[in-house]
Amino acid sequence: MTDNTEKSKPTIFYAKHSEPKKHSRANKEKSTGWKDKRKNDAFQSKPKRDRNDRIETFQARSDRPRFAKKSIVIELNRSPSEIEHDSPWQKKVRANDQTPTFGYDGYRQRKEETLVYSENSCKAVFKHRRSAIVKLFIIQEMTYQFKELINWLVQERLGYDIVSNEQLNKITQTQHHGGVCLIVKKRIPLTLLNYLEQKSDADKDCILAIDDVNNPHNLGGLIRSAAFYRVNAVMLRQTNLLDSGAAMRVAEGGIEAVESIKSDDFVASLDILKQQGYQIVVLLPCQTKSVASSELHKVQFNKKVALVIFQQINMKLVNCADVVVHLKGNDNMPALNISVATGILLSNL
Repeated sequence: MTDNTEKSKPTIFYAKHSEPKKHSRANKEKSTGWKDKRKNDAFQSKPKRDRNDRIETFQARSDRPRFAKKSIVIELNRSPSEIEHDSPWQKKVRANDQTPTFGYDGYRQRKEETLVYSENSCKAVFKHRRSAIVKLFIIQEMTYQFKELINWLVQERLGYDIVSNEQLNKITQTQHHGGVCLIVKKRIPLTLLNYLEQKSDADKDCILAIDDVNNPHNLGGLIRSAAFYRVNAVMLRQTNLLDSGAAMRVAEGGIEAVESIKSDDFVASLDILKQQGYQIVVLLPCQTKSVASSELHKVQFNKKVALVIFQQINMKLVNCADVVVHLKGNDNMPALNISVATGILLSNL
């Protein structure tokens, strides 16, 4: 019976390089005393094993590489249509959520970069200031329309990613992106003195001074009308409003054709424009009895004009005007949207 139990026990092989020690009775008493001390002391550290003593263990080698399991998981996650109709474009679609670099690379990039989306806005950026482009996000269906931009990005060794429509929704935070989005450097606005220095030799000029218009859709509509009627510059208190993705989308690329002027004091800026020979024209949002104004068809415009637009009547700016204009409405509709009214005014210059 004892022989069978001895055979059933697992055999462990020890490799011993050191000489065997002679175990005396004194050594045995020391060892038993050490074991009792270890039981009493729970924080006692483990004894150090001799480096020459080791247990020989063996593990079967696997012929399959380590990345085989990952590749199987990737194939299982892909749909059958993607595997059958595989293409070099489809391989560039990333499974992870794409995020704009300016949102995750610190304060400096958030301050210097912005998003531009929609087809016409992105094409306008590529036409007027392609050196400001940092990266492109585009869906598969729009690659043919932007093949020139993609080729230029490849030549300049700039990044572009082909993403899904859902990923582009997360990047732009809107569904109205048109299938394309650019990360671009923000434009640096001009001061009024720098702009006047550039236009010192011009005989004809038009500046649109926009005050108290913070809605990006109205602002984008104003810029679109300004670009359509060849207004050279727009003056604002907060030029960073022009960097809004919604304003750029509504402007349909018009922002790239118009210079931006930053002015902290509109009254002082209008006085400087007067000294430079500009006619100051104020457009009222609606006709009012408290402010004397003229109808549009009765006004004669000079070659150099500065048009002042606001949603709430600002009497300080009205007092700076050479001409105050209103659009005559009726009882059913006394006023128009600010961007529509500005377009009508610009058409009569």
